[in-house]
Amino acid sequence: MEKLKITRFLPSIKQMKDMVLNEVTYLEKHNNGRFTVSSRLIPVRGTWINYWRSAPYLYKWSREEEAILPEHYKKRCKEFMTTDPLPLHWRPSKNRYRVDPDSGERIRVVNAPIPVVFPKQCNKGLWGGEGIIFGYYKKTDPKRKGKLPTLPRIWRPLLQTKVLYSEILDRWMRITLTHRALYLIDQSYGLDSYILKTSEVELCSQLAMTLKREMLTALATKSLYPDDPIKREKIYLKYKEFVIPEEEAEFIGLTVTEAVEKAKKIQAEQTVVQPLKDLYISQLVKKLIGDNGSSNPDVHNVNLSPKNNNETRV
Repeated sequence: MEKLKITRFLPSIKQMKDMVLNEVTYLEKHNNGRFTVSSRLIPVRGTWINYWRSAPYLYKWSREEEAILPEHYKKRCKEFMTTDPLPLHWRPSKNRYRVDPDSGERIRVVNAPIPVVFPKQCNKGLWGGEGIIFGYYKKTDPKRKGKLPTLPRIWRPLLQTKVLYSEILDRWMRITLTHRALYLIDQSYGLDSYILKTSEVELCSQLAMTLKREMLTALATKSLYPDDPIKREKIYLKYKEFVIPEEEAEFIGLTVTEAVEKAKKIQAEQTVVQPLKDLYISQLVKKLIGDNGSSNPDVHNVNLSPKNNNETRV
């Protein structure tokens, strides 16, 4: 490797993806730098989340569970783990390059998102993709900028409790949500439209996915408003574009453990169990036919039906 004067290493987007996904190492043991860049691939089967992104829950399964889970469920899990959310807490730079103030080098700009922490409480409400951010206070005094201590700071989302109504479920719910989630609900003209048209990556809440599963199941089975057929047809036509098959709607938002149990239950219901008595009788008839052939006509006329109780025994 040729000797280059490198004061700071900023990998490109392609290099960062290679380091995270393909375990590629760049500039290892460089002559003019004391750094080693390596990958941080998560060595767990069923996780495809990248280095820059965090989530309040993950989908992990073993090889045995992977064989049981349906394909549409695994596809939605992979889509949630691999899709990057919209930039909410940061603004990506539109410039491709920047100038280093120390060396004057032209360096490629890497839009690395700000790490966001999602606590367990966000799964019990609607936070609209917001989370907790850790940073530092800005030093405002230019004269004492080098002498002032660096103090940590935490940005928390402002939570509030509201009562929301669902047209599909015909239910009032008391939910903890943020200002952004309330704004998105108003922008979507209702809770149902916001839940149905927003992806799992942007919802980022198990409560939202539970509501989404209940709404889609009610639309697939047409079980909404059982006592009012006129309103049921009106609501169904309003949200008809979101209707999916019932077997897919029942798996949306389930954890891996719940999905495996449901898949095993469906598999057991579809498996036809044949009584051993019928199996042994059919094997005996085949054996008698094979031994005697067509020479004995009485073998082919074996009556497997139970005898009549009124039949006279000799």
